[in-house]
Amino acid sequence: MTTTVVIGAARGIGRAIAEDSARSDPKRRLVVADIDADAVQRLAASLVREGLDATAIAVDLADESSVAALVDSTTDADRVAIAAGIFRTSPALVTAVSEFEEVLRVNTLGCFHAAQLYSRQMSDAGGGAVVAVASIAARMPRMRQAAYSASKAALRQALRVLAMEVAGRGVRINTVSPGPTDTEMMRKLASDHASIDDLAVGSLEAMRPRIPAGRVALSSDVAAAVTFLLSPASSHIVMADLVVDGGELLGM
Repeated sequence: MTTTVVIGAARGIGRAIAEDSARSDPKRRLVVADIDADAVQRLAASLVREGLDATAIAVDLADESSVAALVDSTTDADRVAIAAGIFRTSPALVTAVSEFEEVLRVNTLGCFHAAQLYSRQMSDAGGGAVVAVASIAARMPRMRQAAYSASKAALRQALRVLAMEVAGRGVRINTVSPGPTDTEMMRKLASDHASIDDLAVGSLEAMRPRIPAGRVALSSDVAAAVTFLLSPASSHIVMADLVVDGGELLGM
């Protein structure tokens, strides 16, 4: 049986990816993984109640042995979405080295490690697809987000190198880069705007351009892009970064 694994599935974009993946291909086994074991267990249970094959596994991307254990327990995985990440914000002049290291440990090193191990496994098994959620912050600097922006830029480039090296073995690696997305985390962090909806109009003070589409993304918008890149419909797409930002980057 082939398996789809979604890492960071407990909430937000990761949860939307898990739900979209399960419903779009209900015959596949789905493994949902997250550091929040209780939340991911609840998600798996809700999908099982819909008649879907879903299993929850706890994983900590900051722990190499935890990532290795997840990969070892899903040896038939041929589609992997990596949506886990942490966010910290502080003015660049006072960003602590410890904060930078914490963000890099999860967003770059942990996500890369998961992609690396799954790519190695897929190479031996005949191929597969890996998609990681990056961010337009990897291309466009954000106020008070030095660590976060750097972590996503590093992940995006590291995965391109990995993708280049394993493409000939049938493993496709791509990233999806969302702009502002209406998630629980984003609502808590949109401190430089009156509300998350105001992100669409931009802010000179926050150095944010307006979003031409007139709204921030929904988690389902990002999930649809990830599901596509994991599917056979994208079989000739490799090393791509699919931007889901309503036009905020103006296509650049």
